[in-house]
Amino acid sequence: MITFTAEGTLEGDKVRVSVKDTEFIIGLLGSDYPTPEEVLLASALSCLMLTVYYVANEKGLRIEKMNGYIEGNLDPKGFQGDPNIPPGFLDISYEIEVKTDNKELLEKVLEESERRCPLKDTLTRSIKVNVKWKVI
Repeated sequence: MITFTAEGTLEGDKVRVSVKDTEFIIGLLGSDYPTPEEVLLASALSCLMLTVYYVANEKGLRIEKMNGYIEGNLDPKGFQGDPNIPPGFLDISYEIEVKTDNKELLEKVLEESERRCPLKDTLTRSIKVNVKWKVI
């Protein structure tokens, strides 16, 4: 079992988040900072791409080039309180270009990578989430 952590502090309309030795500033929609939704998409995209790289290395496949794009659609009315609309993403779509000299092995790598990608798995299955509030 591996436990991943992040810590954050609210600073006005943004949050300063620390992960390992790196700090990120995450802001509300319309700010100059990436939103939590954009950070989630960036994490999901990089996770799938890195999983492809990892699985390809396991199978001896050299990836010559890989570029990715991801988008998620969200109806802001859900965040704004409309009880009939979920506040989160309604759908997420990946588009990834991969160049290699062994397309037959690549197909197997891509199929296995989709199955093994931790964030794609997290996004597509129901997981237990606990929130513990401390009023100070």
